Amino acid sequence: MKSQELSYNSALEGVLVSTDRNMYVSGEKIMFSSNVFFSHNHTDIEMNRIIIIELITPEGNRVTGGKFLVENQYSMGCLQIPEETTTGNYYLKSYTRWMRNGSTEGYNYLPVRIIHPSRAEILSGKGHFDSLKFDAPDFEKIKDIEILSDKSAYSPGEKMQISISCSGKFDSSAKLSLTIAQKSSIDLKNSLEKNADVPLIIKAENLQYFPEFKGVSLSGKLLEKVSGKALAGTKINLSVLGDKDIMVTGTDSLGRFFFSLPDYFGHHDLFLSAENLTDRSTEIFIDNDFCIRPVNLPNPLFHLNEDEKATALNLVVNYIIQKRFQKLTIEEKPETPVYNTSFYGEPSEVLKLENFVDLPSLEDYFNELPMMVKVRKIKGKKHFKFYTTQGEMSIFEPLVLIDWVAVNDAERVLAMPPREIERIELLNAPYVKGNVVYGGIISFISKKNDFAGIDLPTSGTFIRYRFLEECDQKPVNDISGKHQPDARNTIYWNPEIILNESGYAEIVVTAPETSGCYVLLVRSMPLNNEIKQRWIEIEVKVSK
Repeated sequence: MKSQELSYNSALEGVLVSTDRNMYVSGEKIMFSSNVFFSHNHTDIEMNRIIIIELITPEGNRVTGGKFLVENQYSMGCLQIPEETTTGNYYLKSYTRWMRNGSTEGYNYLPVRIIHPSRAEILSGKGHFDSLKFDAPDFEKIKDIEILSDKSAYSPGEKMQISISCSGKFDSSAKLSLTIAQKSSIDLKNSLEKNADVPLIIKAENLQYFPEFKGVSLSGKLLEKVSGKALAGTKINLSVLGDKDIMVTGTDSLGRFFFSLPDYFGHHDLFLSAENLTDRSTEIFIDNDFCIRPVNLPNPLFHLNEDEKATALNLVVNYIIQKRFQKLTIEEKPETPVYNTSFYGEPSEVLKLENFVDLPSLEDYFNELPMMVKVRKIKGKKHFKFYTTQGEMSIFEPLVLIDWVAVNDAERVLAMPPREIERIELLNAPYVKGNVVYGGIISFISKKNDFAGIDLPTSGTFIRYRFLEECDQKPVNDISGKHQPDARNTIYWNPEIILNESGYAEIVVTAPETSGCYVLLVRSMPLNNEIKQRWIEIEVKVSK
């Protein structure tokens, strides 16, 4: 997809985020739900499929972050807090790629407090709001939702019967979440909202980032190395190493390019290269996939009252128990899908080099054997040429691949040692990739999948790219087992409560072993810019 082919309304999006708690221990996961909406009335426009959520310091320094898939404007997932994170005040910064065209004031910022279990160091605070000004309005109470428990006090391990019901006035399109946690670990009083007027329209001259309609994207710019001049109308190739496919696009009038990537999870290696330009050396610059513009947020001194100190201690103790005594699930890193066939399907011809007498160079195999491709010199430079009766094959250059990475220089390819090549696959037909037509495909597959030691083009670049974050988003709803200690810090978390046809849901939860006051909090997240909530409190105490 070419960046210049994208069209999009200039309306600015907004993001809402709700979490299971507001106080965490370093190393825990922040569970969240979110929705993406337009900050003005544009209901007929397709929404972004990706939301970006970062954990940052009040000075805007990123601690960690991830990209999450949005479906029907909603997203849910979790963000792992690094274990080395210092005690202090932090924020979840949430936005879409399209929102990066506007002001950072339009992002969503959710305050969280993090406790390191062993370090005495505290992230410095300034004690006053001397940066972006925010209001802290009270959350609006949901009038059309009722939450009830069968008792007001429970013993540890006792079953809690919880019911949620709604009236006919409740917005059925809204997502309901339920969290149960210690009272002092949840901020019930207010939210954090920017009180300045955030622009609702993106000016054309500020347009740099395109919406991610299809999934995670990558964008950048192609420049001439010496002059720094943008190069328009130039082909850019991208390969996700290991998936036997390539993507092709062209630069726009400003030298920019845009790729929509597959829905992979975790980190993967990419290779990007530009087509060869006569007498020009090029450089590819990749846009940062996270927003790095500076931002300063309210940064009060870190302080806990007596109730919060007791809660923080409980959270730390439970987390240590989880780490030391419970069998923690080891998450396997998602791997790139392994495809048995190439993106171009069955080749017209396959040349396995082991079936022939060893020849000194790859060029000898093309010119000495009866193949449909020959090497010819044009203006002093070597080129691959298909010999066929199809007229289109003589018009367009073939696509040349080494381990499914596009290489536009035939002389570099022919310099590879034949002993490193397992086979050569040929497709003797015009092939359309994106909006580019190729006069056939010549694909070299190395024995070790290591590009056969080829000196890849200097105009290309390898990058380690972050795709989607994967999180087991099953509801937190019970203890791990009968013979294991109950070390839940979030007693229950479900970002998507399903009501029956009568608008009713019943939930059974095991009361925690840790005594104290707990909050049962229901939040409603409609398709607009307002979160509403309702809660009740219960007591867990040991019977004397």
